[in-house]
Amino acid sequence: MRRGGQRCALLLVGGALLAGCAGTERPAAPPPPPIVQEAPPPERWIRVRKTERTLTLYEDRQPVKTYPVVLGKDPLWAKLYEGDKRTPEGEYHIVKKYYHPFWSRFMLLDYPTPYNQEIYAWSRARGLLPERGHSVPGIGGAVGIHGTEDETLNRSGVNWTAGCVSLFNRDVEELYDLVPVGTRVVIER
Repeated sequence: MRRGGQRCALLLVGGALLAGCAGTERPAAPPPPPIVQEAPPPERWIRVRKTERTLTLYEDRQPVKTYPVVLGKDPLWAKLYEGDKRTPEGEYHIVKKYYHPFWSRFMLLDYPTPYNQEIYAWSRARGLLPERGHSVPGIGGAVGIHGTEDETLNRSGVNWTAGCVSLFNRDVEELYDLVPVGTRVVIER
């Protein structure tokens, strides 16, 4: 039998008369269970502080280990062009890791980034780059974190690199095993 938009039925079950109506519309489905997402693993990243001459490995905001470093021969200013012997400033990533015959380990950074290229182009357009012959130097590259061939220079605090960040060999070997390719590296004054 029909009543409004519903179908109704009478059933005799075990001597009892049962009645019920069912709508032609399906009842709403129950809400799905909440999706439980695992928290992402903490980010492991590196901060280099040029004025403090330190490299600190972090797990999220928690410092894990700090190492002494030396920098490019002109450690105060940010790298602008090839041969300026300055260590760049900004956010980079380790793009390659390999053993190095002189510096123990080498972790190549993705310098120059688009931001570095923008500053270089702006400086070049305004004639702020030195002339070499009839041209200006390029932006440079091959900047990384590595060990040293002469640990006495690092021990004495001599900034000897062409723009890289140098650690003691035992420190760069430890760090090399702790960070994968893709690790974020923040270099700040």
